[in-house]
Parts: sequence; C-alpha cells; structure tokens
Amino acid sequence: MLLEPIGRTIYVLRLSIGLKLPAVTGQAEGNAARIAVLGAGSWGATLARVLALAGKDVRLWTHQESKARVLQETRHIDKPLKMDLPQSILVSSDLEKCLKDRDLILFVCTSQSMRTVAEQVKTQLKSLTAVKAGRASQAKSELPVLLSAAKGLELESFSRMSQILEEVMPEFPVAALSGPNLALEILKGLPTASVIACKSDSVAKYAQTALTIPTLRMYSNTDIIGVELGGSFKNVIAIAAGGLDGMSLGTNAKAALITRGLAEMTRMATSLGARANTMAGLAGLGDLMATCSSELSRNYRLGKMIARGSSPEDAIAELGAVAEGVNTASALCQMAAKMKIELPIAMQVEAALKGDLSPQKAIMNLMTRPLVSE
Repeated sequence: MLLEPIGRTIYVLRLSIGLKLPAVTGQAEGNAARIAVLGAGSWGATLARVLALAGKDVRLWTHQESKARVLQETRHIDKPLKMDLPQSILVSSDLEKCLKDRDLILFVCTSQSMRTVAEQVKTQLKSLTAVKAGRASQAKSELPVLLSAAKGLELESFSRMSQILEEVMPEFPVAALSGPNLALEILKGLPTASVIACKSDSVAKYAQTALTIPTLRMYSNTDIIGVELGGSFKNVIAIAAGGLDGMSLGTNAKAALITRGLAEMTRMATSLGARANTMAGLAGLGDLMATCSSELSRNYRLGKMIARGSSPEDAIAELGAVAEGVNTASALCQMAAKMKIELPIAMQVEAALKGDLSPQKAIMNLMTRPLVSE
C-alpha cells in the first residue's frame, strides 16, 4: 500500500515532462478487447481518442452521417477541445460496421436517447451475434459486454441506464461506468480514476481491464445500483452548487450543500437497494466533489447562470449541450414522492428549474427547514 502513492507521484512527474508512459498490464483478454463507442459527442469522442492512443482497437459511431464523414476525413474533434483523432479509429454512421466483432460496446449517449440507441443495437446484434443461453454472466463470452457511460434516469420509467439495456437486451452482460471523469481533463491526459460496476464481478473486472489505460485507472464494483444513482444524483447537487457560487454564498455554504447532498444521495440509493459505502466512493463523493467545483461541469455552469439572472430556459439554451441534472431532478423528485423519501435539495433544485421559485428563495427554504439531528 505504501508503494501506491510513490508510484502515482512518479507517474504524474513523467506525465508532466512528456515522457512516454508504459502500457498498463493486466489480463490479456481485457487488454485486447475490441471496443465500439456509440456517441461522438464530447464524452464519446474523448473516450474513443484516449483509448485508441493507448493501443485499443476502437470504432466510433454517430447517427449523423454528415458528422461521421467529416470526422473520418478531417481526423479532428472540436469538443471538448480541438484535438486530432487517431488514424486507427474507424468513424462511421453505419451501426452494423461499428458493432461487428466487438467485445465491448460503450453507450455514450444521453439518458433520454438510451432506449432508442439500445433498440437499434439490438436489431444489429441479432444478425451479428450467435446468442447462447447461459453465457451472459461470463466475463469471456461470445456475447459483447454492454457498458453504459451515461449518467441519468429515464423520465417516463425512472429507469437507470443499465436497466434499459437489460430490458432491451436481457441476454447480454451489462455494466456501467461512472466517477469523476470530466471529459476535458481526460482528453488532456490528466490522470483520473473511475469505477465500472456490474452485478457479475467477473464481467466488471473484464471491463475494468479492457478500459484501464495509463491516464485512466478503473476500479470494479458489483453495486451497479449505487454506482449509477451516484453518477446521476450528483448532477442535481451540482446545479445547486453552481447556484451557490453564482450568488457568492461562500465556502461554508458549499461545504454544507455537498455534505447534505451526499446524505440525500445515500438515503435515496440505499432505499433502492444500493450499499451506503458506494456513496463514499468514486461514483458518489468523488464525482460529487468534481462536478460541484468545476466550470467544466455543464450542470454546475447551468446552476451558476440561473443564479446570476438567466431564466432556466435561457440558461439551458445558452449551455448548448445536455445537462443531465435537469431531467434527473424531475425523475428523482417523482420517485421520492412515490416512495415517501425526503430529498429537500433535489426538490428545491427542481422547483428552481421549473421557474416556480428563485434560487434565493430555494436557499431560504433549505435554511428554514425544521431542525433535525444529523
């Protein structure tokens, strides 16, 4: 254990002076995994680029034919940063071509489009994969692992992303990726850690090995409920954090918000069957801290814009990208009402997003709630 901090320090020093990093060692099967990244937005393009640069076999899919053609020809991306796209990456709008012979399929779409994309993938995999009963839980299988890298809840069903994938394609192993993974920092090669969760420990470890690279360390977890809820709920708290900073309410207020936000996340997650200690990990506290303190977070920026006078509609339009916390706040509050669970911060965020009250009034409502024990 004492060697780990030393190793990390050497790694960062080598990274800062531009030395070539060694490949990460691990299971041969995981390292050799052939990967399809579905979604060429900021997060999808980032994952495709850094994985390809680490020697992974990567294909990148976008539903927009014109975008695929431009990316394939110009070999550069514009968001979250202008960067070259490795020549080894096949970019296409042909889903069948991107899925053929893949071992790991990363769904990097929005939460509200997950079901649509999953249905399209199901249609293609029927003709590409020979499904054999009883193989879905095995790490090494003829079936590719379906891995969600989206953080959110489906509005109509309140389903987590892995639940959608399991519902659409029940015969396939399903996992989820979460943690403090701000795309711009990862694209720059800054070191970070994330977590991959699956009900099957062997599948989680297979995906962990497949996706670990020198700048992105993966951990495994079997609490997929907690990992996904942490990654979803933290976006709601991040909107509130942006609001606090937009109103210049100080460090004390923000520390209190993050602490009580974590309590809400834990309360909701455990009520749905998650483990409490998952909320103290990368997908809970780790992601919460990163998202509540960075201008790179869309949800944080959204909250700040609203606090500084923009209407929720104008702020969302100005953001120019999906802030998953908006739909997640609505879904969580509806779930909480049915389950009779108190989520005071989420409720105030939802009310502010609907324009029912001002950020200032939302803060006052939280500060004047009945006194309770911590």
